Amino acid sequence: MSLKILVIRLSSLGDIILASPTVLNLKIGYPQSRITFLTKHKYRHIVKMFGTVDEIVLLPKSGNFTEQLSLLKSLEQQNFDIIVDLHSNFRSSLVRTVLTAGQKVVYPRNRSARQRIVRFKDFTAPDSNTHTIDKYNDCLLQLGLAAPAFRPVFQKSNERISAEHAAVLIAPGAAFKNKQWPVEKFAEVAIKLHHSHQAKIIWAATDKESTPDKLTEQISKDNLRLLSNHPIAELASIISQATLTIANDSGIAHLSSAVGTPVISIFGPTHPALGFQPRGLLDNIVQVDVSCRPCSLHGKKICFQKEQYCFTRIEPLEVVKRAGALISVRSMMTKALFVDRDGTVIVDKPFDSDPANIEFENGSIEALKKAQESGFKLIIVTNQSGVARGYFGIDKMKKFNSALEQKLAEQNIKIDAIEYCPHYPTGTVAEYSFRCDCRKPAGGMAEKAALEHNIDLRRSYVIGDKLDDLNLGRVIGAGYFLVLTGQGKENSQKLQEDRGESRNLVCNNLLAAIKKIETLENQYVQS
Repeated sequence: MSLKILVIRLSSLGDIILASPTVLNLKIGYPQSRITFLTKHKYRHIVKMFGTVDEIVLLPKSGNFTEQLSLLKSLEQQNFDIIVDLHSNFRSSLVRTVLTAGQKVVYPRNRSARQRIVRFKDFTAPDSNTHTIDKYNDCLLQLGLAAPAFRPVFQKSNERISAEHAAVLIAPGAAFKNKQWPVEKFAEVAIKLHHSHQAKIIWAATDKESTPDKLTEQISKDNLRLLSNHPIAELASIISQATLTIANDSGIAHLSSAVGTPVISIFGPTHPALGFQPRGLLDNIVQVDVSCRPCSLHGKKICFQKEQYCFTRIEPLEVVKRAGALISVRSMMTKALFVDRDGTVIVDKPFDSDPANIEFENGSIEALKKAQESGFKLIIVTNQSGVARGYFGIDKMKKFNSALEQKLAEQNIKIDAIEYCPHYPTGTVAEYSFRCDCRKPAGGMAEKAALEHNIDLRRSYVIGDKLDDLNLGRVIGAGYFLVLTGQGKENSQKLQEDRGESRNLVCNNLLAAIKKIETLENQYVQS
């Protein structure tokens, strides 16, 4: 029987986006669950982009008691098994308290730690510098679940970044005026990036922010796109095709992270130690040390200084420098194939560490050659819990991997990296027996390879014979396929039971998966 789970996060834009990894973790932990998400009407499109929510329930726009009561009655009729309160305010507490459920878990806001940071600038206090996502994921620990996803991630987009010129999206707005770096400085950054890097500029503002005249005077219409109050779902699609985003400490910064576009976020009166900083793999924060900072939790408080030093001391040239570096990195990024080892590339012989026993799966040699010829970097990602379990030492495992790499080299296949995870939470070797961020489906191995080999995870694919391989793809925002070799047949049945979509995700073997990917890549090029 599938579990019925209610997740509550009513607002605001950034906080809801930061809830996306926790909802994904719920779906991974309870694959047959039905997840209902309660939020405000204006955020429904954002929650839909999670790709993991089965039903979105909206809070009544008015505070009418009858409407509120009607909502509670309709929710109670669903007989939820679990309620996850990621808001932890009066209204969410009311919903959580009134409804019946077998388990109820609450986001630990730890207001006192944040107040110590704001009031006393105490950055060493317990729980300071803990990211909001990690606090959300603490709810999963209360349920006894793992939390492999710890970055915002929306479902994979089919759009592609234009390789001809960098496209920089600039969003000068923020929830509060006091959190906005001066719009003229944003314009100066835009102009400098256009002239120095031939960047096309997408200026995404609300009607509250004026468009500086010098922007339209110094950047031609062909290289400047002005957006005003653009619908959030369409804006997400535009950001996903941009090279990078430059924004304040705002919801747009988190939106950029979630669609896989690096963001440079400018922090003034707020501070990353409060736990709301963007968390994409390549995200940057620009800030300066000022003794009065942070002056408030959300940046509402009006500055008492003669000028807002936390912003006026941030120079446009520093932002341009960071942006230029990101543009350079993004221009050289490539796609990769993250492929499982045992049961996908080679025949799975459980906990075998003898190189003499290496046997390739049917079609895997040809598959890797085709992927290499198609421009994919080849990264093997393998869970090797046998080390933590004491079945073999890490040196023996490394020798096995080296032998595999050599055998593939003899077939003119260059493996760019073999990433391994030797950990297991309940192992017998203390050095490796703990919960880590690299054991699939967590993204640690893929992210390590991405940083070392300049890989764009959103353009990449994960292939393996286990559901953990598919879930790794979901966690890093890549495409993913299950092969029927190894343990694939058994897991194909589980996939059908859990998600009802095995037909589109299952391939006979690695070669069949590569052919399917080639077809997809050709469709992208043609579109």
